[in-house]
Amino acid sequence: MFSLISDEGLPIRGDLEVPQHPRALVVLVHGFKGFKDWAFFPWLAEFLGKDRFAVCRFNMSRSGIGENPEEFDRLDLFADDTYSVQLADLRTVVRYVHDHLQLPIFLLGHSRGGGVSLLGAGNVPLLRGIVTWSAISRVDRGWDAAMKAKWRREGGFDVLNSRTGQNMRLTTRVLDDYEQQPERFDILASTRRLDVPLLVIHGARDESVPVEQSAEIAAQHVDCARLVIANASHSYNAIHPLIHIPKELTLAATVTSRFIAAYA
Repeated sequence: MFSLISDEGLPIRGDLEVPQHPRALVVLVHGFKGFKDWAFFPWLAEFLGKDRFAVCRFNMSRSGIGENPEEFDRLDLFADDTYSVQLADLRTVVRYVHDHLQLPIFLLGHSRGGGVSLLGAGNVPLLRGIVTWSAISRVDRGWDAAMKAKWRREGGFDVLNSRTGQNMRLTTRVLDDYEQQPERFDILASTRRLDVPLLVIHGARDESVPVEQSAEIAAQHVDCARLVIANASHSYNAIHPLIHIPKELTLAATVTSRFIAAYA
């Protein structure tokens, strides 16, 4: 386990798991209301490790997870999270793991983490490829004029965590961050600039991010493979805690590992 200091002076806690004679390094990037120990991330790290890939998984500094790795006990930090913060955290983590392991690097982002991986790809040394699982294609998806007006009027936006029952309120900081520099957070434009292979995986029954967004991402990059998994949900039918391994999750992980092996 490691603990780094973010640009804001907040802790970034993570795990770096290195098998014998590693072939490449995979950095896992969690999504909105996600964290490094959520559902399939520990299992995925172990799965990839069996194919001799080192794996780094970490909590964004404003993920809402504090010292307890399983509890959203820092909702005060979560409230002021932004894409600028997430990209800075990713840079910090990549710098750390690159300094420790001079290996080809792959980013693997789930949901919002897929979008952040595409946005942050240009700052990753030795980058060989990117894998997205259930990725968003737009930072501002669902942020129509009426919603933004209400968000600013009330000074915040309430987000219910259906698993924990918590109200994970967001201030207007993330909205301000986006509106001050929308071109910086253009996921599709960032995808067009990629100069490494891209694998886009999505569930056909994704209840959180429409599967059409995977097609939007894939269409931006000539060196891209896209896999839509039938009957797969946003989490590939996995739940937290991970009780059993769905076949859809195993398929996503298997194709991901083969992609990484092909370009490592």
